[in-house]
Amino acid sequence: MLTRFHKILIGLLVVQIALAVILMTRSDDSIALTEKPILAGFDPAKVTRVQVFAPNQAKPIDLAKRGETWVLASHFDYPVSASKVTDLLSPLPKLAAAQPIATQASRHKQMRVGDTEFERKLVISAGGPDITLYIGVSTGARRVPVRIGTDVRVYGVGGLTAGAILTDANQWVDTAYINMAAEDITKLTVQRGTSRVELERNVAPAAGSGSGSAAGSGSAAAPAEPWKVLIDGAAPKLAAGETIDTAAIDQLVGKVAQLHMMAPGDPKRVAASPTATITVARKAGTPMVLDVIAEGDTSFWLAERGRGRAAMVDKSVLGEIVAVGRDKLVKKPAPKGAGSGSGAPIDLPPGMEMPPGMPDMPPME
Repeated sequence: MLTRFHKILIGLLVVQIALAVILMTRSDDSIALTEKPILAGFDPAKVTRVQVFAPNQAKPIDLAKRGETWVLASHFDYPVSASKVTDLLSPLPKLAAAQPIATQASRHKQMRVGDTEFERKLVISAGGPDITLYIGVSTGARRVPVRIGTDVRVYGVGGLTAGAILTDANQWVDTAYINMAAEDITKLTVQRGTSRVELERNVAPAAGSGSGSAAGSGSAAAPAEPWKVLIDGAAPKLAAGETIDTAAIDQLVGKVAQLHMMAPGDPKRVAASPTATITVARKAGTPMVLDVIAEGDTSFWLAERGRGRAAMVDKSVLGEIVAVGRDKLVKKPAPKGAGSGSGAPIDLPPGMEMPPGMPDMPPME
């Protein structure tokens, strides 16, 4: 039988349970609302060096600030796109968490934030002791595990992913070693030892120019070839049916105008006996002189004189230019009977015309 005393006790118990529930709920809410920066006081403007480590990578990407310019210290101080450094550093002051998602070192390997097992590792120099960040794989809810230095605690943060941290040198630089319009190149010279090939663009004469009887007779002069070709100082002698292959020349010049590198090269390398020297004359500015050295069977080392930068270029890009010769510049005549245009045109009765698109045919015998 419940007495009044029992009822009072039951009432007090209900009140205690209700208070406990309220306190627990308010506590969860407060935790969710009190995220704090995990890199308190971090200022990207003070950073002078960043080393980026990736799994199974022999050496890190080493970004260093030289004055106001960022360079790849790990790749011959090749200039870096400053915006990409900004993209790397700007999210770091915003990394925040309320409490750790792991507090034991045994969880580090699983989350890929261990000393040797990580997705990315950043070592940042900013005037004081280096800051080391281990970035792991996403744990869901758009949170990525991050560990700082020797601290065993792991935090789940947003606004950062390991995949967004670039680990290839070419991703940090502008790979276009030469970037100009092909039409701006007026002359291309390739010197290989004592052999010399010159490709010079012919400038179209101005309208109405000319002298003598031909100028006033109204007869049009034959158009000049787009390119003048000299091999060892002389124009190539063309056999019957041979022509200068202007399309091949345009392709070679286009490759020089848009020359991309595989990776930065050593600018201090001595090019005393280059495989080839390429001189590029332009409509404006002084000629560009490029020294080229074969590097094994797959690539070339290339450097523009006076530029202070070098590049490694794929052989498939530069090989035809280095080896250019008569066989690349002169087009052979088509074999007899091959394709359209062979033989004399067919004789048609008066008033008849060949239908459009029909090839020329030899006369019937």
